[in-house]
Formats: sequence, C-alpha cells, structure tokens
Amino acid sequence: MHVAAVLKRKGNRIVSAAPDDSVAAVTRLLTEHRIGAVLVIDGDGQPVGILSERDVVRAIARNGAAALDGPAANLMTRELITAAPTDTVADMMAVMTERRIRHVPIVEAGRVVGVISIGDVVKARIDDAELEVESLRGYVAGMG
Repeated sequence: MHVAAVLKRKGNRIVSAAPDDSVAAVTRLLTEHRIGAVLVIDGDGQPVGILSERDVVRAIARNGAAALDGPAANLMTRELITAAPTDTVADMMAVMTERRIRHVPIVEAGRVVGVISIGDVVKARIDDAELEVESLRGYVAGMG
C-alpha cells in the first residue's frame, strides 16, 4: 500500500500554525483537532517545522508554564522528514521507527498534501494483513 492510499482513506486536512503563534495557541489546535502535531507554515505557505505534543511537554518540564507564552518557532523541529505519496507504508513505518518520529508531512511537487501519523501507518498495515488473511481463507475454502 502507498501513502497516497492512506491519505485518500483518512483525508488530507492539514492543521497548521504560524511560526509566531504562541505555544498556548498551538496546544489549543492540538486539543481541538485531537492530533499530536501541527505543521508550522511560514507566510509564503512553506512548511518550516513541526510542533508536537512531545515538544510542548519537554518545554514545560524545562521552563514551566512560561513555555506556553513563547512562539511556536522556539519549540518546533526545523528539520522536517517528509515523504511522497508514492512511498510505501512499509517504508514509512521503517523511517518513523528509525528516526523516532510520529508525524510525517507528505509532499508532492513541492507542496504539502497531507500529514500521516504512526497511527495511520499501523492502521494501514493491519488493514493489509486482514485483507491478506481473508484472501487466503477464500483461497483455502475454494480448494475444498
């Protein structure tokens, strides 16, 4: 299965924030949309980072509640790991595991077309496995 199929199934809604949005505002977005990370998009519409719940928790542990007052740019991960719609789900699982990341922006022709999470990847792998099991059952049942 390819990433494009995952995006088609889950949708390609992108929740984003601006670099100068407060961390508190980003936490409200995370809560409202029930997601674990937001893309940080600059004024030209280009992704410049990603800010996750984990980033926020670490900042609060270091700086207390004052961490919520700063801009998203202070906490975001600037080195984005991206994927293409043509990448396979198995490849995505390997990258996410190896790089210890949970969210990956999907880029096509220089433009972000969606974001997939480790949960999306795991669900796709389970769906594939279930389809394979059902196919094998049908094959075995047809042999009898």
